Amino acid sequence: MTKIAVIQTAFPGDVILASPVFEVLKTREPGCLTTAVVRPESASILENNPHVDNILIYDKYGADKGISGIFRIASRLKSHDKAIIIQRHFRSGLIPFMARIPVRIGFDNSVARLFFTSRIIYDCQKHEVLRCLDLVGENDPDARFRPRIFIDRQSSRQADELLHQNGIKYDFAVVAPGSVWPTKRYANYPALIDLIHDKLDLPVVLVGGLADKDLAALLTRSVAHMPVDLCGQTDLMQSAAIISRARLVFCNDSAPAHMAAALGTPVVAIFGPTVPAFGFSPYSENSAVVDIGHLECRPCSSHGTKKCPRGHFKCMRELSPEIVLETGKLLLAGAIQNRLR
Repeated sequence: MTKIAVIQTAFPGDVILASPVFEVLKTREPGCLTTAVVRPESASILENNPHVDNILIYDKYGADKGISGIFRIASRLKSHDKAIIIQRHFRSGLIPFMARIPVRIGFDNSVARLFFTSRIIYDCQKHEVLRCLDLVGENDPDARFRPRIFIDRQSSRQADELLHQNGIKYDFAVVAPGSVWPTKRYANYPALIDLIHDKLDLPVVLVGGLADKDLAALLTRSVAHMPVDLCGQTDLMQSAAIISRARLVFCNDSAPAHMAAALGTPVVAIFGPTVPAFGFSPYSENSAVVDIGHLECRPCSSHGTKKCPRGHFKCMRELSPEIVLETGKLLLAGAIQNRLR
């Protein structure tokens, strides 16, 4: 039995975009055993995935921090025959080398590329999903392999209970206002929330983690129509279950965009300092990206920053909530269809 490790220890959204790799591996070699190496916060994304056999948690900023953690994770991968190294950081490439995995495949622009036995071109013109598939030699012209999230029954039941307890029984919209990077957070969510209520006649449910609670509280103090604030009350799978039930999702360039796309929920992703050309837009026909358009300072970074480098934050402050809402209306009407290739 061939044992294959797939290493992606970036953020949950990145793990979602990498998830088709496991399906490709299982399709090509049904008897293989797949191991996902991910950070603790991303593990639940893959727990119910039928194409993932084992999940190895690499807590690189906690229990596995430092060289001792690298040795510990490497020791648990020593029996593997192949490693697919998606993340381009040094540690991600060093671990399978130290584990003496004989076949190590990664991108040619990885800082750890000297540790790889095969280097695959990182094509900046492609979507991240397609770049991940390049690592396993899958062209996928028909978009057969795409991100998917498999929600367990308990999370579904808990999500329903939360919604019902807060008076949400029928159609609703989700707003996910948070992001790890402050400059990725849309500045006009209060106005957008009121527009969703007035123009779409949909109640709004806020989703996010504990880190988003203060932001959500600020939003709820700035709106005319109070949303249901579930930020900090759900784990990742419960949030996914809520998103799967929504009519429409509005969010930043962040994990909820990829979550909605993987679940088939219509999603409007608001981009500010980053651009879709980087390859991290929602990978779904039923998705749309809205942004300010051309600014001479945009994009200012590949991931977002803590503060706007110019201090004006025009990419998010000047993006009209009416335009964001109109994009959502067109998406619901079927007037927008995102092309995946």
